[in-house]
Amino acid sequence: MKQQTQQLGSAPIFSLLLRLALPSIAGLLVGNLYVMVDRIFVGHWVGPTGLAAMTAVTPVTMIVWGIAILIGRGGQVLYSIALGQKRYGAVQRLFGQNLALSLTAGAGLTIFGLVFLDEILFFFGVTQSALEAGRSYLSISLYGTVFIMLGFSNNFIRAEGYSSLAMFTQVIGALTNVGLDYLFVAKLSMGMAGAAYATVIAQGCSAAWVLAFFLSRKTIAKIRLRYIRFYSFRRVLATLYNGLSPFSIGISGSIVWTVQNRMLIAHGGDLALAAFGVILTVAQFLFTPIFGVCMGMQPIIGYNTGAEKYDRVLKTFRVTCLLGAALGLPLWATVMIFPEKVMQLFVGNRPELISIGAFSMRDYLMLMPAGAGVAIFVSQYFQSVGKPLYALLIAMSRQLLFELPLALILPGFFGYAGVVFSAPIGDCIAAALAISLIRREIKRLKKLLCGSAN
Repeated sequence: MKQQTQQLGSAPIFSLLLRLALPSIAGLLVGNLYVMVDRIFVGHWVGPTGLAAMTAVTPVTMIVWGIAILIGRGGQVLYSIALGQKRYGAVQRLFGQNLALSLTAGAGLTIFGLVFLDEILFFFGVTQSALEAGRSYLSISLYGTVFIMLGFSNNFIRAEGYSSLAMFTQVIGALTNVGLDYLFVAKLSMGMAGAAYATVIAQGCSAAWVLAFFLSRKTIAKIRLRYIRFYSFRRVLATLYNGLSPFSIGISGSIVWTVQNRMLIAHGGDLALAAFGVILTVAQFLFTPIFGVCMGMQPIIGYNTGAEKYDRVLKTFRVTCLLGAALGLPLWATVMIFPEKVMQLFVGNRPELISIGAFSMRDYLMLMPAGAGVAIFVSQYFQSVGKPLYALLIAMSRQLLFELPLALILPGFFGYAGVVFSAPIGDCIAAALAISLIRREIKRLKKLLCGSAN
């Protein structure tokens, strides 16, 4: 077995987590440039109409990424546990099945999206004024769906302990995206189409990096045509079952975002819709340390769950929470203090858009550490130990049970402010549920430790 993988069960927790998490965070930060750079160039060279169109298209993007996460993260959980159990035949089959799922899902989503393009745009809240811009962006972006699916196979690179190499999936794509956005949007004035072409080409480069890695000698699993197939319905269900939590975050987030788009149009118009596109992009950026640390946590907890080293499981979760807070809070505080500067970065000198965006950003993100941050840590833990139903409960309740009703009800009483505060209030209620579940889990782990000691 590779020494890199064996260290998941023996190396000191903090240094191991740091080694796995920091490249993941760096990769996510760079990967977020996909969205941030697109919005910066669109905000400066296309304007509020382009930003409003991208906000309307975002739920579609969230669904695509949600399905990619469903397959990639779901497969990673099983992959990590199989590595801990030293079942190397299962490791190879799991990887082959992941590729088969990714290719099938990518092709299916692309065809469906192109056939029902206008219907999808109207369903997710595009306004008539932003329809042409949304159509231009989405019709091209859909061709990158297969690349997104394949790119998420970098979860398997991370599962083998090569977090730094997995990071380059995002780095390569993001740097390509930045360069092509500058060329297509700023220099060639290709507008929304240019931003979409830049993104698709960048996603293709990321996917090529992942596939090249699994053709090398470094990995336990290899790309072999005879293994790229569906082995059984049970294996497929097991992968999807373990990916339900992160998938539900993307899908329920898409549903909430769609309702929120309609409420924004009703209570704030296209200007509010454009501003919220920036705000939610910034929120995604602020979640990066949390998700990055959790990505570093997952292979450690998955491996040690398979190896029944519950003391390491418990310690890894505690260290993850502390490290995530230490890395995430300074970023959050900076945005809370300088929201006007953040908005200006995206939209340039547009006073009305900066004014509504800065006010909304501060209110929307005010409760983020106590709400969404706590819920995500706990949800990701349960996914890592192979308990996706608990993770699913937290994720679904956070967005569908709490945020969605609030987004529908509060604007009726408080107008635009009700739209702004519906998500942070819902996140805090979900965090309370997550805390109650993780306290029970910690007690269970302590009992297992006491039993093994006796």
